[in-house]
Amino acid sequence: MDQQAAYNQQMKEMCEQHINQAVKMQANGVDYEGVVETVDEHHVYVMVPVDEQGQFMSMHEVIASMNQPEEQTMTSGQERYGYPYQPYYPGYYPYYPRPRPYGWRRLIFPLAALTAFALL
Repeated sequence: MDQQAAYNQQMKEMCEQHINQAVKMQANGVDYEGVVETVDEHHVYVMVPVDEQGQFMSMHEVIASMNQPEEQTMTSGQERYGYPYQPYYPGYYPYYPRPRPYGWRRLIFPLAALTAFALL
């Protein structure tokens, strides 16, 4: 077995151990964060979160957005602008935008192109 085939086998085994887990990987000098979907003999398939503009997001942003409360509303009994009642419908105002994945993009990397691989 030549050196490249041994490297591919080693990377395949490492990727298989981390299927459905968040990972950070480097391929062709670019860092990616995503979830390993599947692995075959020559490729690793990774789902990467993207925002509304199609830019890659970090997994830390995605996890942080999942841990934040969905909305922040006033509790009953608080006054706002001199009114003794809550002037907004609960759940509709105020809205605090936060980074969320707009979608996921599947990226396919050759095992030979992976230069770094780490669990997040």
